[in-house]
Amino acid sequence: MWYSLFVGIPLFGAFIIGIVTVPIGYKGIIHKQFPPKGMKVYKPTKILRGWKGNLKSVFHLLIPTFLILFSIWGYFQIDQMPHEVPEDFDYSVCKS
Repeated sequence: MWYSLFVGIPLFGAFIIGIVTVPIGYKGIIHKQFPPKGMKVYKPTKILRGWKGNLKSVFHLLIPTFLILFSIWGYFQIDQMPHEVPEDFDYSVCKS
């Protein structure tokens, strides 16, 4: 359970989100504008150039990167998680 919570879900999320955001962010950095050249937009959109365009492109790359780093961190935290409920645990603290 801990592996799926701290490693599996963030990696799956990074994969799903990264499929969309990584190519857009990469092209934005290469073209030095956001949205990148040739990207389909569905309403009139102001093209950001300079540091604003780069910042938005980098943000698109940071979302899956953050999720991958979280899953790496979670992998090393799993050994510290409890595997069973201790025998001397007082269940009365769980009642509301």
